[in-house]
Amino acid sequence: MPAARGLPEVTGEASQEAITLRRRRPAEQAMADYVLGVDGGQTATTAAICDLSGQLVGLGRAGPANHVWEPGGVARAQRAVRGCISQAWRAAGLRRAPFAAAFFGMTGGDARTERAIKRCVPTKRFRLEHDAVTALTCVTGGRPGVVVIAGTGTIAYGRNARGRTGTASGWGYLLGDEGSGFWIARQAIAAACRAHDGRGEPTALTRPLLRAAGAKDLWGLHSLIYSGRLSRAEMAALAAVAPAAAAAGDRAARRILAEAGRELGLAAAVVARRLGMGRGRVVVGMVGGVFQGSAQVRRSFRREVRRHVPKAVFAGPRFAPVMASVLLALKLAGVRVTKRVLANLEAASAVVGAK
Repeated sequence: MPAARGLPEVTGEASQEAITLRRRRPAEQAMADYVLGVDGGQTATTAAICDLSGQLVGLGRAGPANHVWEPGGVARAQRAVRGCISQAWRAAGLRRAPFAAAFFGMTGGDARTERAIKRCVPTKRFRLEHDAVTALTCVTGGRPGVVVIAGTGTIAYGRNARGRTGTASGWGYLLGDEGSGFWIARQAIAAACRAHDGRGEPTALTRPLLRAAGAKDLWGLHSLIYSGRLSRAEMAALAAVAPAAAAAGDRAARRILAEAGRELGLAAAVVARRLGMGRGRVVVGMVGGVFQGSAQVRRSFRREVRRHVPKAVFAGPRFAPVMASVLLALKLAGVRVTKRVLANLEAASAVVGAK
């Protein structure tokens, strides 16, 4: 990827090392001149330090920081947050001091998550919200609309002009998350098992699923899943085989992706109607790897949304999720968000990349 304006090209393993993306500033400069934005999902946690004009000066990544209610979840979340912030500090060449403000967008973010993480962040202006809030900001820059996140999990979120908000889906991998990467992978594996038994139509999904999972056969994949050796995120990654199989004409894969799009579209439509936006023009955003990876999901999603919200206008993310957190941190710090600030955040997003 070519370097964005004013930022050098990034190379190396971003998941393991801090990334330096800035013009060098004196290490002794006050941290009150900087804000922190963090994006935490089921796969990774990303921290970005920006100056008050929205220019990215340091980036860091660590493991997931969600689901603090699970055994060991609080310690895992704190470790991930401290790790990614430390990487960002090192990348920026800055000493550790309070930020002007910090905003966290976290999968499954709630009061307990906020309590666990707040103590790790040096700032008096701190806010943590569900990552659906930052996802909407990714698309609209803070204006009203509806967004659907479809990654490992899924959720639809919207906010209208009066400030009312609403959600749909997001019930987790056991109770819902229809259309998510995990759901698609589970449906694909189930289709392969049914074909193996003779209870379902033949499918070309089996071989790529086994290859991607590193399993010898379906019973080996069964063992990986039920033993817990295949994490939720790793299982969700298996969804990536479905678009290729669908493009090659596999009927099971096509059916799964079409249904995923319908489910995601229905969630968006429900939110729009609940917030009184079903009849007028409303921006509907698509965020996450499921949308990025499948044109069929996107087509099915649009059709389903327009069945219920005829004047929907579809959009992808304008900012990377972590840069949307930075935008909200700047607002929290009282910074006036100008066109120049938005342009800087967009330039940084081109380098950071979306989830």
